[in-house]
Amino acid sequence: MQLTHLRTFITVSRTGGFHAAAERLNITQAAVSARIKVLEDQLGQRLLERGRRGASLTSAGREFLPYAENISHTWDHARSMLGVPVSRPVPIRIGSQFSTWAQLVLDWAGWITHSLPETELFLDFDFSKDMLNATQNGELDFAITSTTTTADDMRSLALPDETLILVSRRPAVLNDERMPPYIQMDWGPQFNSEVARLEKHLPHSRLTIGNGELGLRYVLEHDSCGYFPHRTIRTLLQQNRLYRVKRAPRYPFSGYLVYNKDNPNRQFIERAVDWLKGIEMDTAISR
Repeated sequence: MQLTHLRTFITVSRTGGFHAAAERLNITQAAVSARIKVLEDQLGQRLLERGRRGASLTSAGREFLPYAENISHTWDHARSMLGVPVSRPVPIRIGSQFSTWAQLVLDWAGWITHSLPETELFLDFDFSKDMLNATQNGELDFAITSTTTTADDMRSLALPDETLILVSRRPAVLNDERMPPYIQMDWGPQFNSEVARLEKHLPHSRLTIGNGELGLRYVLEHDSCGYFPHRTIRTLLQQNRLYRVKRAPRYPFSGYLVYNKDNPNRQFIERAVDWLKGIEMDTAISR
């Protein structure tokens, strides 16, 4: 099994097609196909499904991808430790289960791309994915979730609490008959349980939006209100494009950064973690 075959498979999985992978690797599409075929023959498994829209991983391909990436990472790490220059960028994959942390991740991503030029960054926001398992099995390098882990091979860093506040496009007061319709946002079980106690005070619009960015766009464009992270909307509050609903309770939202302590790219992982340890969330909220 050759490293070039593994890296070709990884590139196809990231770009979603043989043609795009060929352009990325600066080889012909026929060469990409040949390398994938050799790899599949060696494994005795079909790793990719070819189609008119590109290539997608089979179940075997999804299972094999973390192993292929770990082998590639380990080789690069060994070369680096021996002082051999590594010509290809080191991939750093960050997953966040809730878009509550979108702004934090984007700020972090800006620091990584500026301060760790040896890396190539991939961001994944997916409410349905089990981020803890994805990190433990090597699909992700970092996971930002609302739950921690006690697994021996994992590390967990508590993030500064975010605050969810109720805002609307115009000034409003909780339990006032002129209050705009409330958009239900899904910020996880804990929030859903807490906000359920407010239901009798909230004029429902019969609309639930599971994505924070879409929910915020809706509130900005319609006469409505919803709960959003303060870090995400503080500029809109300062610009008076949004208003905090008076008398509405605020809700803390805890998060954790989870990563594997034995990651082959530990030198980059630790530097990225150190940046997060050094930040302070702006939690000052005007009443």
